Parts: sequence; C-alpha cells; structure tokens
Amino acid sequence: MHFSVLPAMALFLGFSMADMHDYCACQYKTDSAVDYAATDLLAGDCRFGYTYGQNSGQFWIGRSSGSGPRFQGRFLKAISGQIDGKEFYNNCKRYAANDATCFNCETKFEYPDGSILCR
Repeated sequence: MHFSVLPAMALFLGFSMADMHDYCACQYKTDSAVDYAATDLLAGDCRFGYTYGQNSGQFWIGRSSGSGPRFQGRFLKAISGQIDGKEFYNNCKRYAANDATCFNCETKFEYPDGSILCR
C-alpha cells in the first residue's frame, strides 16, 4: 500500500511546483529577441496582473551567461509575487508570440543611459 501512495504523491508535487520568476517577456521564437508588441499587449491586459519591470525608456541588458536576462529588452513583473513561467508562456501565445524568456534578479544596477544590469 505504501508503494502506491509514493508515485501519486510525486506526481502531485511535480504539478504543484511552478517555475517562478521575477521578470518575463514574450519572444518571437525560441532563442530570439524580445517581442515588444506581445509583451506590451500583456502589460496592458488587466486580466493577467503584470506591470513593467523598469521605468519608461529603460531596458535590461542581455547576457549570454550569468545572472539576468539572456536577451536585451523590456520585461514585465507580477503586480504581486512572482510570475509563473508556464502561465506567462501561455499568455504570450494569446498575443501571437511563440515563446517567452524569464529570469530572476536580486540586485540590479541602473546606468544613466537607461540600461539595467542584473548583478
């Protein structure tokens, strides 16, 4: 009897643990640039609870490795809490984006030119 409970419990835990992030943006396709149009549409849709993760005119610096986003651009954050990556991906698909990119950032540095670097 104990053996039948363990697989069911593991399955439940797998579904309940979401991939949570501080910031996300829609992408044109996998490993491509941020899709500003789709990301902006999500930001303006009150059903989802996203807001911009930077001030107007600011943008995140993309980096191929390390902390922060892999792609440069504007990203969204949750109005409260964090963003569920899978849910965000599905919401991007509603606005014709083919993928999403997300990241976490504990410390950021804002440059005078408007660029933001995650440290």
